[in-house]
Amino acid sequence: MNSKSAKKKIQVFLGEELGETHPIQHLKSSLADLAIFGGMIRDLTLGRPEFFNSDIDLVSSASAEEIYYAIRNYSPVRNRFGGYRFFFLGRPYDIWSLEDTWAVREGYVKAICIEDLCRTTFFTTDAAIFNINSECFYLPKFCRQSIRRKILDINLIHNPYPAKMAIKAINLSVRRGFKLSPGLCEYVLRNDALLGDFAGFRANLISHLEKSPERPFEFTKQLSLEFI
Repeated sequence: MNSKSAKKKIQVFLGEELGETHPIQHLKSSLADLAIFGGMIRDLTLGRPEFFNSDIDLVSSASAEEIYYAIRNYSPVRNRFGGYRFFFLGRPYDIWSLEDTWAVREGYVKAICIEDLCRTTFFTTDAAIFNINSECFYLPKFCRQSIRRKILDINLIHNPYPAKMAIKAINLSVRRGFKLSPGLCEYVLRNDALLGDFAGFRANLISHLEKSPERPFEFTKQLSLEFI
């Protein structure tokens, strides 16, 4: 995806031109290597912006102190993941220093540049960034392939909330039509603490791994699920 289409998609999604009053425009000129990452980039890449209804995640190679100074007029508060949260026109924004992102802080990823952020995501489909300064998307080959094939897989297995990742994998399978890789199927079954309402899905995963352990699992409406 080229920079012009990327920029246009983001402008359309935000519902306005990024003028001087918009925080992203302000932060672009205030912080080094500012990037949008996460679910927003995935859904824009899929051409389905209507699926994205969450906060916008930002990361910069600037320090936490520099970030706070840049966003201080937006009444930021610390979020539970070590970054800051602020609101603009009712939409929440979360922003981190690259060195404070969980995987980097815990030592699972050594981050030298903003592109290393792509190695910190749990899902392969989330391993993409839009560099606001250069107005370019960066999607590693494995991420592009995962999105194109709609196969959800594990990028970095270390995560502070494994049970929540299992639930998210199920939702992406059922609501978005993603297939689950065999490794992710096994991960979901190992981290089933929150799967009480998804017993049918769990049973289908077990059956699939018994019959076709090397193939991705694909949810279909014909499957008997207790939660549908």
